[in-house]
Amino acid sequence: MEETLNQEKIVEEIAKRVREILELLGEDPEREGLRETPVRVAKALLEMTSGLRTPQPQIKIFNLAEDGLTEDEDQIVLVRNIGFSSLCEHHLLPIVGKIHVAYIVGEERKVAGFSKIIRITNYYSARPQIQERLVQQIADAIMNSDIHPKGVMVIGDAIHMCSYVRGVKDREASLLSIATRGSFKNNASLRNYVFRLLEISKKSSLL
Repeated sequence: MEETLNQEKIVEEIAKRVREILELLGEDPEREGLRETPVRVAKALLEMTSGLRTPQPQIKIFNLAEDGLTEDEDQIVLVRNIGFSSLCEHHLLPIVGKIHVAYIVGEERKVAGFSKIIRITNYYSARPQIQERLVQQIADAIMNSDIHPKGVMVIGDAIHMCSYVRGVKDREASLLSIATRGSFKNNASLRNYVFRLLEISKKSSLL
């Protein structure tokens, strides 16, 4: 109950400031189309920055050794096309794109739950962010998790609305950022293998 009241107070305070911004821009926040906008913006901002106020999701672990499999070490696991959106911390405008995560199964032969990789991506996206930091945070979270992988590679490819709708207004440019940990760090052939897998996956569809 106390948390709900606190949330309502935060919404109220943010909405008050959004209303002031609308007035400074020359708008009338009392007109019908804008009357509920301050509260909507406040709730949207809280949702898009929820990662600032919640703990990092735990990564669910599955042990391949339990299945009696003996040759799973060094297997590359690739989670591709994780859709994400975040807020550029410089202008508070959306970043929209895809994240691809690859990791190498370690000596303990443990793998992460599929959805947990997505949740980790969503968690670090839900805050004012820059893409270069985002891929590093995701890579560190997986590398330091209980799956103990031999290496992690995270690729981000996104459009930034701060350059799409303002400033240079470039409608074509996207930003590619890559973070590598462990075995991927100094092994170009491993990195190139992941890129080849992604290129092959572009040409095929599962559904």
